Amino acid sequence: MTDSWRMIDYSSKDPAMNLATDEAILRSVLENNGPNTLRLWQNPPAVIIGHFQDPKSVTSIVDCEELGIRIFRRVSGGGAVYHDYGNVNYSIIVRKPSLAVGVENVERSYSFFCGGVVEGLGMLSVQARNSGGNIVVDGKKISGSAQHRLYDAILHHGTLMVNVDFSTLGRALKIQNPHAILVNLSEILKSITMKKTKNAIRKGYEKTCRVNLKTGSLTPNEMRTATSLYQTKYNNRDWNG
Repeated sequence: MTDSWRMIDYSSKDPAMNLATDEAILRSVLENNGPNTLRLWQNPPAVIIGHFQDPKSVTSIVDCEELGIRIFRRVSGGGAVYHDYGNVNYSIIVRKPSLAVGVENVERSYSFFCGGVVEGLGMLSVQARNSGGNIVVDGKKISGSAQHRLYDAILHHGTLMVNVDFSTLGRALKIQNPHAILVNLSEILKSITMKKTKNAIRKGYEKTCRVNLKTGSLTPNEMRTATSLYQTKYNNRDWNG
């Protein structure tokens, strides 16, 4: 019998709230108050840095200020990323014991979790592969990901660049020639849409995780937790600085 997971397509217009929502779902799943979940979401223009990064080292503070781009810190490790509405973010939040594969080995877990996006891209006839948590197409990065583990629960979240503004990305992240190392899905598939991209990710995870994804929504408890985390953590200058 195939397990059912929840699929949420929910975005706030506030990047801090989007990050708080991921952690709220993680806590819910850990406490058995919510099901394993795939969340798809988008941010307005923002820079999201890894938990342990110094924003002054990995971003251009001056350019971000000029562009009106705020910088936020996520709970997971990894490197800085630029988000805008040309990017689809995906978050997989699961209890480790519920998975049919072992994910204690971090490298193997990245291969497994990135596999859903790789499979989804394959369904769009795009040949991609995982490379240490980055998904690449013909040697160029199209997706990056990071993880946060909380006891028996895992939050694996990542990006998929569909039509990201590379000019702004380059300025914000101090990358001189983004086109040399990054690629948008829209460069490969001219007629791609956000709806088609999200549907491919959903189908990819259904196949790789061998589950049915049923459309759902945040619980009232998850919303309360997200609001609390937003106020005390993710929208707090001390956390983001």
